[in-house]
Amino acid sequence: MIVVVVVLIFNVYINKDDVYTNNGESQTDRIASVLQNATETDKFGIFSASIEQGDGGTFPTIRIGMDETKSEQELREYLGKSLDKSDLRQYNIVVFKKDIQELEKEHTMLEINGIVYDYIKEKNYKGVQIYYPSIEPEPVIKITISENNELSSEDLKTELENLLASKDFKLLVKDISYKIQVIKS
Repeated sequence: MIVVVVVLIFNVYINKDDVYTNNGESQTDRIASVLQNATETDKFGIFSASIEQGDGGTFPTIRIGMDETKSEQELREYLGKSLDKSDLRQYNIVVFKKDIQELEKEHTMLEINGIVYDYIKEKNYKGVQIYYPSIEPEPVIKITISENNELSSEDLKTELENLLASKDFKLLVKDISYKIQVIKS
């Protein structure tokens, strides 16, 4: 019985050292801090980063999206120097690169989609569904209205166009051309 308790305490102590530093900083906090520092320098052109814990079937992963014109090798060297060695052993690092203008377009479309969603929710429109915006071949916000809904697709489209043309949102959509598609289904 005493041997089991000693082994259990030793095992917990070893695992604790892998996850927490002496000051109580968690592994996720350490990784997030390094990623935040890398993002703030803008040297690497990082536009997104996530820390995903494994779920038994997958390995814990750090996903980083960066500007395709920046050096992935320099980013990996920075992470190798800045992250704890135990963190590097426990996580896969996946880097994907994209054109920064395309990323800005995607980001703007997601913001527009959020504005449209909030507006429809605020108006308490029932039977209206908003889809994740498509970017290719052209940016489109797609919305469906149920057939039995009294709201017409033309009226809703006009409302949304007027909303997004208002002075509050002009700056958001100034450099992107997009289409709002509202259909009855």
